Amino acid sequence: MRPFLSPSQPLARIDLAALAHNYSEVRRLVGRSVSILAMVKADAYGHGSFEVAGALSRQGCTTFGVATLAEARAIRLALPDARVVVFGGLCPDDAQAAVASGVEIVVSDIDVVMACGAAAAAAGTELAVHVKIDTGMRRLGVEPRDAVDFVKRIRSTRGTRPAALCSHFALAESVTTEVTDGQVELLQEAARAVAERGPALPCHLANSAGILTRPASHLDMVRPGLMLYGLYPDTSLAGHASLRPVMTLEGGVVRVAGVGPGEGIGYGHTFRTERPTRVATLRCGYADGYPRALSNRGVALLGDRRVPVLGRVCMDHVMVDVTELDDGDVEVGTRMILWGPGLDAGEVAALADTISYELVARVGRRVDRVYEEAS
Repeated sequence: MRPFLSPSQPLARIDLAALAHNYSEVRRLVGRSVSILAMVKADAYGHGSFEVAGALSRQGCTTFGVATLAEARAIRLALPDARVVVFGGLCPDDAQAAVASGVEIVVSDIDVVMACGAAAAAAGTELAVHVKIDTGMRRLGVEPRDAVDFVKRIRSTRGTRPAALCSHFALAESVTTEVTDGQVELLQEAARAVAERGPALPCHLANSAGILTRPASHLDMVRPGLMLYGLYPDTSLAGHASLRPVMTLEGGVVRVAGVGPGEGIGYGHTFRTERPTRVATLRCGYADGYPRALSNRGVALLGDRRVPVLGRVCMDHVMVDVTELDDGDVEVGTRMILWGPGLDAGEVAALADTISYELVARVGRRVDRVYEEAS
């Protein structure tokens, strides 16, 4: 039975057909010989990890990436046979939970390897380990020159086995620079050194931008994130694939009122009317994921008409100017698009001086998700 959806409730429509299409675009770009690890961390970038992972699994995806053990457990409950890789970094005290979760982990600390090995050996199992190589991000990873010894320690530790070498692009939105060239080469140098002293390990590095523009970075496996959700890491990349936005965020109108000239709107009266103005109040605010930075800068969409945000975005509401719309077009219960088809999340993010990653990932639990199978 479909849950009741209040017409006033902010709503995120999740287009699973668009998700499937975007996954097919990844497959088209990388070919059949390259594996795909779908990034579903941060609740699948705000789209709902349970439903998104299930939909991707139906398209043939078998490997998923998350940041935390809690996220990994949620995916494993939904897809017990899936490979789930935890990228966010672990502490030695996480070892037993990691082993019990049946996940694979990305590591750059030998103490974590030793603790996980002991926990896995005690449980009579083996934990697959992806070795993060720091090729320039300076966030996580072992130095490339230490890769051989690090892998050797893993191979000699009972309860662990090396599964892959990986790294992370520092210029995530644009991977066509000399910095990126150097990162690809450093990872490949580390892989060659490891292969000279033992079995070769598969490598993965390419994010969405790498998939779109750098075939040399595809290696053995790619890690699409943002592009799965129909968003481009940078607007300049739009010509490299045909992506469809997966999320449409809507707010419901809960009040329409006329305001005279010279009136202040919202907290602090940061906007004052210069003419008689019709103001619609939408039930969606920064607690729902609509950024406060869009105060006096954002727009909402009704049909093909854009209307500006007036005043400060509130915790639970945002006000928009509907003066130019016909009276019958806007009433209590009318839904307006805050981003989605016709109002790209990347454009909205730019207005908020942020990135579309942050925009969609911050859509809160108060926002109902509705999953639609047909575009």
